Amino acid sequence: MIGIIGGGLAGLAAAARLAKAGHRVRVLESAPELGTGIEVSGEPDRTVISLPAAWRDLFRKSGRTLDAELARNALELVPAPPRRYRFADGSVLDLPTDRGEQWTTITDAFGEPAAGAWRDLVDRLDETWQVLRRLGLESEFTGPEQLTREVRAVLRPRESLDRLAGGLPVAQLTELVLDVAARLGQDPRRLPGWHAFRLSVERTFGRWQVVSTDGTPQPADVLVGLLVERLATRRVEVDTGVEVVAIRKGDAGPRVETTAGRLEFAAVISTLGPTAHAGLTRDRADFRVARQVRPAPAEGPRWESWRTLAELPRLQTAVPGVLAASAWSPGGPDAWAQVLTGALATYRVHADLTGEDIRPTNKGYRP
Repeated sequence: MIGIIGGGLAGLAAAARLAKAGHRVRVLESAPELGTGIEVSGEPDRTVISLPAAWRDLFRKSGRTLDAELARNALELVPAPPRRYRFADGSVLDLPTDRGEQWTTITDAFGEPAAGAWRDLVDRLDETWQVLRRLGLESEFTGPEQLTREVRAVLRPRESLDRLAGGLPVAQLTELVLDVAARLGQDPRRLPGWHAFRLSVERTFGRWQVVSTDGTPQPADVLVGLLVERLATRRVEVDTGVEVVAIRKGDAGPRVETTAGRLEFAAVISTLGPTAHAGLTRDRADFRVARQVRPAPAEGPRWESWRTLAELPRLQTAVPGVLAASAWSPGGPDAWAQVLTGALATYRVHADLTGEDIRPTNKGYRP
């Protein structure tokens, strides 16, 4: 049996995939209900979804497709309205996601030179996104050795988001880039500029929302409810109101001590932050990770510089058979990134237990 500690999004996504792959899975959640507190959308109205391909892949690989599940609940996934930016001078800009429409909108608002500068920046971030996909989203980030000269040339690790934004010719466009840091709860002077890749993701894959049959937008968190239902369909065992008090190395796999008793697992996926996780394992290496990173005002770690990437929890923790998959993982705190982090944990656990590699060979994303 595989244990999932905490009802974090990455863990729930892994639980659904592992159950479909034939494993017995048990989720241990201290809250009274599974899925409590998970936020899919980072926008004020909580309806907009980014990179829905991650969710589509999750549902397809764990049973019924996402579109089928939505239709069964009289819902559908449709393009969302453009992101609205309100600037310091009181003006407003509704920025489309289509490349050509962005050019037209920015040209009308600020002129062709500004539109060209924006286009060139997001084109550059397209390449940044392609590199970052290989550093914790589609494959494990194992350490600084992956930051080769070629990778650094694309990521420009010493360039902060603040500096990146300052290179644009119009103050309002600078605000568009700085908004990325605001959404993440980060200091743009310390946050690496590569985090602006989210502008590329939005332009490439669009903005989406779940609507009812009359077109009314629904909270994006409805996807969490569908995922919890998927766990029930796949017969994942769920223990709510159970507190994990220790994780130790057992004779045949990780041993987990809970307020309800002792459990033995073949493997464990922890969705906890590094401090809480280290408190359970009491391992020096896990404590060292916890000391290196601090929480951001939003979910996940506070970035101090590009070196924070090397300090984040790896997929493999200090305890054999125990993996870490959460908003603190190198993939990032975005909901879609946590879903992909859960997929990485699935591939690793399944390979460790069976010797079979179930990673997809086609890793391209579609909206």
